Amino acid sequence: MATDAMSGTLRLVTIVNALIYFGAATYHSGVLVTAGALAPAAIAEALLGLVLVAGLLGGLSLRVAYGIALAGTLFGLSIVVARGLLGVDLWIHVLMLVGLAVAFALIFVRRTA
Repeated sequence: MATDAMSGTLRLVTIVNALIYFGAATYHSGVLVTAGALAPAAIAEALLGLVLVAGLLGGLSLRVAYGIALAGTLFGLSIVVARGLLGVDLWIHVLMLVGLAVAFALIFVRRTA
């Protein structure tokens, strides 16, 4: 999907989603909360945020960008659940999945309209 064909709502949702990933990366970097430090998660979340920015700027199809973000988020969620990190880490992933679901709904509605 080219940038000029992207709806304003989808653009806004993508910006918010990228900010959620960058916020999660900041949280896991340990900069704000030392207890949240988890370097591999910080790197992965920053990369997923960049993938969404690439989709936003047209360097990558939004469907592909959101597919990558979904795969990465589900992988991260599986680690969270396997480790029993059912506090902040779980809620971060739930928030990410909600944002992804909204974006996929907007992408799907646009393609069928």
